[in-house]
Amino acid sequence: MTIATLEPLSPLDRWRKRLGGRRRRVQPRPLAAMGYLAKGVVTNGLIEVENLTIVLLYDEPITPGHCALRLAGYSGRRVPWGVRFGGHDQCQFLKDLSLQPVPAGRGYRLDAANTELLALGLGLEREMDRCARYQQQHVREQVCLPKLWAGFRPADAAGITGDGPELAAYAAFTGRSSQHLLEHLRRDQFDLALYPFAWVSHHWQQAVAIFADMERYPKRQVFQLRQMPDDLFGYQGAAEFNFHSGFRPSRRQQRRCSPKTAAILS
Repeated sequence: MTIATLEPLSPLDRWRKRLGGRRRRVQPRPLAAMGYLAKGVVTNGLIEVENLTIVLLYDEPITPGHCALRLAGYSGRRVPWGVRFGGHDQCQFLKDLSLQPVPAGRGYRLDAANTELLALGLGLEREMDRCARYQQQHVREQVCLPKLWAGFRPADAAGITGDGPELAAYAAFTGRSSQHLLEHLRRDQFDLALYPFAWVSHHWQQAVAIFADMERYPKRQVFQLRQMPDDLFGYQGAAEFNFHSGFRPSRRQQRRCSPKTAAILS
């Protein structure tokens, strides 16, 4: 007797099953979900901030009684005083997950061929919906960014000193000196000496690279979004984030599509 086995659903089929035919949300949920995409290999939990894309999902009112299910991605980069995640110039994409993905999707519509992003978006939507249904269990008070490490050449490491309120608070909590903590937490990887970036950000000009620590960082998180868009930008340690400033596709861009896309939508 032959036993038929069911093939796993594709991300597009999962979208149709979960969101296809669903009515637009009237009121935004006071929540946002966040994940990430890594470009290249994550080595020992570390990746350079320039190769990390933070992905957010949240409800955004666009007309009275009509919300978009916004899916946005932001890159990180070094700035003179630290690291910046997001902002207008670092917005990689701004989509609406409630619109059916199509091949070569443009504007607010996802490209159906980008299965990694589509799968991540659906996972974030499922997680946010679960938290909303079950009285917001496991919801963070605010967004959590990955811990950052600054990498210095070994020859420069001897001159690196710690400073800043984060280090002072941790030293007071542990009863150890700042310099002891700095050397105790030092990591030697990629032929570099790595220190917590928030403690050594005043040495930013000497840093060869800045790494995000993804080893214990949650693949998905849901956090409260009480004030929109205020809760989507701020500071954490030596990092600034702005997860609301993005590009807006023009009406012409939203209407443009490939012949294959037009056939699917017709």
